[in-house]
Order: sequence, then structure tokens, then C-alpha cells
Amino acid sequence: MNTCPNCGAAVKPSDTFCQNCGYKLTQATTSTQPQPVTPTTTSAATRTVRKRHPHRKLRWISAIIVLAAVAVFYFYGTSAYSKTKQVDSMVSTLESHNGGSAAKFMTTKDPSLDINASALKPFITYITQNKSYLAQMKSALNKNDQTNDGTFKLVKDGHHLLFFPRYKLEVTAMYPTVSTNEDGASISLNGVNVATAKNDDYTYKAGPLFPGRYTFKMKDDENKRSVVANLVSTQVKNAKVDLSVEDDATTDDGTTATANTSDSSDTTTAPEPNDGNHNNSGDTSDYGLFEEEYKGDEQAGIDAVSFQYGFDYDDYTYKLSWPHTDVLQVEAYDKDSHDYDGTYRYDQIHDIASELDEDTGKFETGD
Repeated sequence: MNTCPNCGAAVKPSDTFCQNCGYKLTQATTSTQPQPVTPTTTSAATRTVRKRHPHRKLRWISAIIVLAAVAVFYFYGTSAYSKTKQVDSMVSTLESHNGGSAAKFMTTKDPSLDINASALKPFITYITQNKSYLAQMKSALNKNDQTNDGTFKLVKDGHHLLFFPRYKLEVTAMYPTVSTNEDGASISLNGVNVATAKNDDYTYKAGPLFPGRYTFKMKDDENKRSVVANLVSTQVKNAKVDLSVEDDATTDDGTTATANTSDSSDTTTAPEPNDGNHNNSGDTSDYGLFEEEYKGDEQAGIDAVSFQYGFDYDDYTYKLSWPHTDVLQVEAYDKDSHDYDGTYRYDQIHDIASELDEDTGKFETGD
């Protein structure tokens, strides 16, 4: 029903004026019918702000995930490829005597030095007989980036996973000089003939050789001589190996004395050099064993002494003792006459050989 907006009296839809108060109804009629409601429009700016919130949150989550991944990658890389871990791996490979695998992390500045499993055999032999060397190598590489003897140096060579340094061992090549006074004699190195003497004052420059234990031999129709040299130090890089024989050398039939002995950890105790008198009973067992009958550190000590003092280890038998930790005492006897020749000591830690001065009772290095 329509009503007059002025007095509130009821009016008809066809009325132009209110019958009660005379108010003109044409433009002011108020209807009680519900009017359509215009929906409120949310501003575009408000809608935009609300839609941005999820994207912003997603970006933060993505950034956090990326940072976490980078952190994990960094900490994994610095741990797995640290210098200490790589040195540990190198030493473990050498301890397993795997020359082929060890050659992969070796390098050199000498373009003439081949590095492969075969070249590493003398070094494998050396560390087998000098078990303390690898422990010293590991400590020195971690501390100073090179071994105490200067033979091996830790150098960077490329990267792991683009960011973490890859390390290799840079090795110093050995170039020993071999000499002999036997014209026409054959010279061999670890069983391989490498030269023939062309005169009685012959020298031969060997190398480059990978560091290690080498046996040099000279042989002709009448004489032979052998020298074992541990070429594992920059100080012996150009070592001189003398394969000369004395003028009054006797004919040698070329045979090598051997004996069947069991592998035992017991060492023969050398007699005390008190009065200078040594047993000459004629019983070979009283004069020790030949060099080749000893193993490991003992054999290496005999080799070091014979190399330092220039005598052929095959010409003597030896009685050994350990007066101090890592110090081997070597007492040498002529293999034929059993005459006492001398007493020597070899310091494994410092790679120093010395000889007993019978007059003073002291060991002298002869420097």
C-alpha cells in the first residue's frame, strides 16, 4: 500500500494529490516494495593486495629451501673433500699397495717421468719395509703440505663438484749416477739391464726414477757387485752409486748364498763390543744371516748402511739388535772368513747411518 510521505495517510496509486493534506504525490510517492540492492564492489586495489599474499609466502619458502640446500652442499663438500680427508684416502691407498690407484693421484713437474703401477713398485717395496714412512707422510702433508724429506708435495689440481679443491701428490724424480771400473760389465737396475760399461771409468746417469728402493748390480765374467739404495729424499735425488771393485778383487762365480729359514719375529742379539774380540768359531749361525734372509725394517736398515758406507751387502752376514726404538744396530762379518768387519747403526726416523769407532766407542756419521 502507498502512503503520503507528508502526512502518512493512505493514497491510491492513481492519486496525484493526497486526499487528506493535498500533498503532490507525483514525485514523492514512497513505495513499501523492496528496492533492488546494488552490490558493493570491492576495489581493485583491495583484491590485488589479497592475491599477493600467497605468492609472497611461496617466495619465502622457496628462498629458505634454496638456502638450506646450499648450506647442506657446502658442509658436505667441505667435509667430504677436505684436505685431511683426501690425504687420508691417499695414504690408505698406499697402505693397500695398490700402485694403479695410487698413480691416479700422483703428478710431477718432470715430463720424462712416467707414473703408473709399474713405476710405483719400488716405492711400494720401500714402504713395505719402512712401515713408519706413511705415518710420517700423513702427518707432514697435513701440517706442511709436503713430506719431511721433500720427496712428495701436496698441490691443488682442479676441483671436486666445481668448488672444492682436488689435491694430488707432486713427486720428485730421482736421477742417480752409477759408476764402475769394470770395462764391459753389464749394469742392471732392479733386474733390468740398463747399460754396458764402455771403459774402466764408466758412469751412467739413470732416471728419471720414481722414489723407492732400488737394487743396482754390476756383473762381468770375473766380478760382480750390488748396491741397494733407498732413493726417497731430495737429498739423494742425484745419489752416486759406486759399483766399482777393488783391484785385488777375487773371481766371483756369480752365485748367491741362500738359506732356508722360517719367518720369525725374533731378532738376533749382537754381542757387546766390549774388548774388540769377536767370535770366530767357524759356526755360520754365530755370524748372523745374509741380507736377503732378513725382512722389513731389518733388511732396509742393512741396505741403508751398505749404501752409506759403499760395501756390497752380499759380501757379509749380519747380526742385528735394537738398542733404541727405531734404531737398528748392524754387526757385519765377512761371509767367507767370518772375520768381524764393523758395527753400524741406522736411525729409521731420521734416515741416518753411522759407524762405530772402535777406538772411542762412539758411533760417527762420517760427515
